[in-house]
Amino acid sequence: MSLGDSSGLFGCRPVLRVENVARSIAHYVDILGFRLGFRWSDKEQRFLSPEESCAPTFALVGLGQVQLFLSQQSQGAPGTWLHLDAHTAEQVDELHSAWAEKGARILEPPFVRAWGMYEMRVQDLDSHVLRVSAPPRQNSRA
Repeated sequence: MSLGDSSGLFGCRPVLRVENVARSIAHYVDILGFRLGFRWSDKEQRFLSPEESCAPTFALVGLGQVQLFLSQQSQGAPGTWLHLDAHTAEQVDELHSAWAEKGARILEPPFVRAWGMYEMRVQDLDSHVLRVSAPPRQNSRA
C-alpha cells in the first residue's frame, strides 16, 4: 500500500535532548535568533507564562519555518545532526555572519560541498549540529 500524498503528514519538529532547557532557550533565542514558542514545567505540570521564573523542562523554539522541541535530559541523545534548508547561498552567509557575531560555535563556515550544496555547520550547547545549506551561487564557486 502506498500512502503518497494522502498520508496526512505535514510537518516535522525534532525533539532535541538538552541538559538544561532554560540555558538552551537562551542559546537558541539570544545567539541563533530563534523565537520562543512555549515553555513547559514538569514540576508545575503546565505551560509557563513569559514572566514566570519557574524552570522549564520542555520548550518549543522556531526560526522561519523550522521548529525544534527542547527536552531536558530526556527524549534522545546529545549530538543529533539536523539539516536546515535555506533558499539561497546569501541567506546562509547572512546566518553565518549573524551567528558568528553572536558567538555561536561555528564548526565549519559555508562552502560548496562535494555534493554541490553550499553548507555551514554550527553546534549548539548540547553538541547537536545544525547543517544549514542552500544551492550554490550560479555565477561563482562560493
